Amino acid sequence: MMKFSRKRWFTLREILVIIIIISIGLLSIVSVLTYGINYVQKSRQKIIAVNLAREGIEAVYEIRNTNWQRWAGMKEQCRLKADPLVDELTPWCADDTWMQSGSYILSKNVFSGQQYFLLTGDTSDGLDLGQGITTGDLHYSLCLTSGARSACPGTQSTTPEGMYFREIEGYWLWEKDLPVTGGQYISCTSGMDTQICGAPLAKEYRFCSKVVYVGYGTGEVDLCGVVTNFMKK
Repeated sequence: MMKFSRKRWFTLREILVIIIIISIGLLSIVSVLTYGINYVQKSRQKIIAVNLAREGIEAVYEIRNTNWQRWAGMKEQCRLKADPLVDELTPWCADDTWMQSGSYILSKNVFSGQQYFLLTGDTSDGLDLGQGITTGDLHYSLCLTSGARSACPGTQSTTPEGMYFREIEGYWLWEKDLPVTGGQYISCTSGMDTQICGAPLAKEYRFCSKVVYVGYGTGEVDLCGVVTNFMKK
């Protein structure tokens, strides 16, 4: 009597079904991994932008502190100047340019082996990538050098994490001691503009550090702060 094997072989249809199931599983795994990698890359971009914005806030405070150290006896006229290293017209800083409303580049300078921050730039052309990257936006470019990002105006610098731009937005200068609740807005381009500008009164500068980035993702980080010409000792 002839015996038949009980082994069951897969049909072509069953093999195709198995291949399809395995392919769907592999595609799902690849999709999840791709999403995870993109999420990590975008998160890294955002973390870098937040840190750059924080650096902008800290740098403006450092400018005020440097002014305080260099011009200890002239807090009314000198502590809110934009460049703590330069005496523009006279041996004293009363007529030097103050921090004021406008758009600034946060730059660095070296004096006697020490690095200092200062505010420079075109105060009429703000950072806005809504229409793409323009020549005006490139004023605020940041380049990666020796592991640190710093201002490189006019340069379209792309790094593995993308492109970064930073603007210090000055909003208001307030005279805090005027008989108005909360103070009053004043316009002082230097300590010699008006009697109020050079008066021994507390003044408050309100500003934001704005960082825009383009790469795996596109986003913006805005952090704001307040700095005054008076400091607690």
